[in-house]
Amino acid sequence: MSVEIDGRTGQIDLLPPQPGKRYRTRLGTLAETHHEACRVYRECRSGLMSTGDCSKLIFCLRQMASMLEGADIEKRLEALEGNNESAIIPN
Repeated sequence: MSVEIDGRTGQIDLLPPQPGKRYRTRLGTLAETHHEACRVYRECRSGLMSTGDCSKLIFCLRQMASMLEGADIEKRLEALEGNNESAIIPN
């Protein structure tokens, strides 16, 4: 905990705890999401993270991976549908 000393009176005032640094990582691809899940797993196995926190984070990462898969399938389907529409001959 940090302290601040009043220069005039010499009294010590406790400062509120400073918020931790925000963790940022790329999660825009399945490979990046997989890498982060592996990092979380290793931290849990090493005892740096509780199993409850690990479980919650892995669940969130799995949901993100599912969304990425869905977006990829949607793009591929749109590309296929676009190719087939040009091949259809109107009656």
